[in-house]
Amino acid sequence: MLNRSLAVMACMPTVLAWAAPADPLSEMDYFSEQPVVLSASRLSQPVNRAPAAVTVITREMIEASGFRHLPDLLRLVPGFQVSWVRGNIPTVTYQGLSSIYSRRIQVLVDGRSVYNPAYGQVQWRGIPLALDDIDRIEVVRGPNAANDGVNAVQASIHIYTRSASDDPGWTVGASVGSAKVRDGLLRYAGASGDWLWRVTLNSRSDDWLKNQRDEAHDHLLDARAEWRPNNRDAVTLQAGGVLGEWDNSSVGYTFSNQQTTDFFNGYVQARWQRTLSTRSEWSLLVNHTVTRADETFPPIPAPLPFSGVLAPDNLNYGFSRSALEFSWQGQPLEQLRTVWTAEARLDRAWSASLAGPDTHQGTMYRLSGSMEWNPAEEWVLHAGAMLEKHYYAGTRLSPRLAVNWLPVPGHSFRLGVSRAYRSPTFLEQESDFKFTQAPFIFDQRLLSPFKLKPERMDSVELGYLFHLQKLGLDLDTRLFHNRLDDIIDFTTPYPVAGELAGDGADLTYANLYRAHQWGGEYQLRWQPGKATWLALSQSRTRIRSDFQDLVDSAPAQSLTLLASHDFGLLSGSVGYYRVGKIRWVGSFETPAYDRIDLRLSRAFKVGNTRAELAVVAQSILGDYSEFDTDRLFEPRAYVSFKMHF
Repeated sequence: MLNRSLAVMACMPTVLAWAAPADPLSEMDYFSEQPVVLSASRLSQPVNRAPAAVTVITREMIEASGFRHLPDLLRLVPGFQVSWVRGNIPTVTYQGLSSIYSRRIQVLVDGRSVYNPAYGQVQWRGIPLALDDIDRIEVVRGPNAANDGVNAVQASIHIYTRSASDDPGWTVGASVGSAKVRDGLLRYAGASGDWLWRVTLNSRSDDWLKNQRDEAHDHLLDARAEWRPNNRDAVTLQAGGVLGEWDNSSVGYTFSNQQTTDFFNGYVQARWQRTLSTRSEWSLLVNHTVTRADETFPPIPAPLPFSGVLAPDNLNYGFSRSALEFSWQGQPLEQLRTVWTAEARLDRAWSASLAGPDTHQGTMYRLSGSMEWNPAEEWVLHAGAMLEKHYYAGTRLSPRLAVNWLPVPGHSFRLGVSRAYRSPTFLEQESDFKFTQAPFIFDQRLLSPFKLKPERMDSVELGYLFHLQKLGLDLDTRLFHNRLDDIIDFTTPYPVAGELAGDGADLTYANLYRAHQWGGEYQLRWQPGKATWLALSQSRTRIRSDFQDLVDSAPAQSLTLLASHDFGLLSGSVGYYRVGKIRWVGSFETPAYDRIDLRLSRAFKVGNTRAELAVVAQSILGDYSEFDTDRLFEPRAYVSFKMHF
């Protein structure tokens, strides 16, 4: 650990050298506004006037990080922990409280939820989205159920893709490197009359962890078309799908280290927006998602004195979601803005092995509203609530109240309180996983004998934001306290009649625990010149609970630094990530680690063709573990080349 710390210190002079003003900002840069966000309340507002803490991951941060996969980008957000359990199982949580399934984080891509209601997780490698097509990511740190509903408990992540008008023409890219990194990108964007379109093909392959045989291949297609027939209407059509072939994997229930998965996820989506006036507009969003995972493992022989093979021989599952949403926003008074949203969803899920032969389905209805009132220039009052009728959680109200005080330019204080719920998943409420030796039940592995209540989080936070345009400096700090009740987890065995093993269900779901979280975090962005910027964040968290795994589920502190500088001929960036020891719920303790990544790139032109060559080195300090001591991420490097013409 001492050697790693010395290596970090050795890199700091380089970072500080990059921080020297190389290019003075223009007058326009000095007087630029703070970032404008949409995700906190569905109303466009500067971050210092938003009702919640929001981190914005920009396009330039995505490129400077050198990351190839979406979840790794969340390392740039204070309080987030990212781990790769295997090559196809990245897991993400915010301020702890999570197993490998991050059940309390909502994720939306262009307004479409990619949260899996079957297992209560996000299958990150299964999202049909190329990093090159992301415009920005807005992360609401803390409960956002008043805006995003059930499951937006710890945080919500809004991913916005680039317009079809960005980078018209052909884009071709490829990456190759150690750990069997093999990536390819082909994209075309064009226009005709009132139409714009973009089609992207992306292939990704790697062998992620050391000595784990977890090679993974993803192949995705994504398309977007935009139609603007007049000044009032805008129609966006999107569709895509991804095929995954993953070794040593588990998408849902981990049973054997020899499981393999063939995965498919596809979607279609349409959005119609109409501007009624400068103060009023509405939008209609409809989408449908289908997911299927074929998970297999070697046959399980029956122990003596029994003979034959125990069933099941697979853990296949699937789910689908259909959603219809209408949203209207207006400004009835000069000082008052409002937005109202109504939504209906139909979720279906099935897994013959895990939940019986039936298809389980449920309908959810939502009505939400948010209000932003400016009674005086230095005050902003927010009120919002989501009323939901959920097939498992019942009818619940998730409110939020917040007040922002801007006493002088450049300074903003925020006080907010909120409530959020997490609904039980299909697996938690309907599981019935057993081994049979027809016609008998040999061993009941998993069962859901109880009617589960939704988890509930009550949260209070205090934020302070500082903005100094002359130095290109932005500071965002947050103190928080959360209370989480009725946490769903496994409990002691439950008796099962006729089971040959005779020990009842090995695992049963129940509302078991509660937890309190408190802590603080900050994020700092400094851009002293056009060629230089630096993003720094740090978080400290404490948890008290009646379950020790929850107490240990967040690092006491974590730190992230990403710095970039344009040297003229070359551009360079360095990322430093420090995470304290952590125990993912249900696993072993993971020791603290330091990680340093480097990226160098050269942009050039050949005639009318733009090109970029980049070299990325990751984890240059050596091996480290993110999940337990047996899952090692080893140093690696890759080269990427991209052309646009």
